[in-house]
Amino acid sequence: MNRDEFVKEFSCYFLTFFFFVFTFYQTSFAGTVEEEFKIEGLISPASPKVLQSVLVKKLNVKIIDLNLKKTKTGWPVLRVQFNSETISKEKIEKIIGEIEDPAGHKYKVHKGPLLANAPLLEEEKQAIAILGDTAEDIPQMKNPITDKTSSASRGEKLYLNNCVKCHGFNGNGYGTVAHSFTTWPRQLWAWNNTGAETDGYLFWFITNGRSDMPPWGLILSENERWDLVNYIKTIKKPGGE
Repeated sequence: MNRDEFVKEFSCYFLTFFFFVFTFYQTSFAGTVEEEFKIEGLISPASPKVLQSVLVKKLNVKIIDLNLKKTKTGWPVLRVQFNSETISKEKIEKIIGEIEDPAGHKYKVHKGPLLANAPLLEEEKQAIAILGDTAEDIPQMKNPITDKTSSASRGEKLYLNNCVKCHGFNGNGYGTVAHSFTTWPRQLWAWNNTGAETDGYLFWFITNGRSDMPPWGLILSENERWDLVNYIKTIKKPGGE
């Protein structure tokens, strides 16, 4: 085989291979898109696994990521890859709404802000450092925890186990069971970077509860309640809806 024949044959093979790859890409990936869904209803450790496994099984989509906490809006964000020629975004939203976790809680795609947060009580306004000192009827208490970083880390675990279904993953007050309450759960990021004078108020409120909030003093130890105080004060306000 001379050089010209070799080049001609090689070009033929190359073009055939290129055509095959191009056709495969067109048929396999042409309609592939990624979409993000804000999810309501993730309240137990088993919830994320159930949501993802059922969604994959029913629609044969690819789960790219499920960000439970560090999101712009405070809502858990599910990122899904799918073929838009065979599956619609609306279909995925419908299936998500039909899925239940092991405890019987249904999921829902978040479409916008829920009810506005209940107005802060007067003593809450007074307790926020930038607005005033702790209310007079709340005992002045000194936070006994010196290692705030380790305490906040322990408090985060307590928060996820006990508080998230009411106050939400990011403390935005949009917990999955909050809609059934007589008063909307507080937006806990209001306490971020407030002074030490608010510690006693938070500890008192966690201990005694009010309205729909139970008295956690009957459930958590004193140190655990201080750990929650230290964690709550690290929660930052999420942006967006």
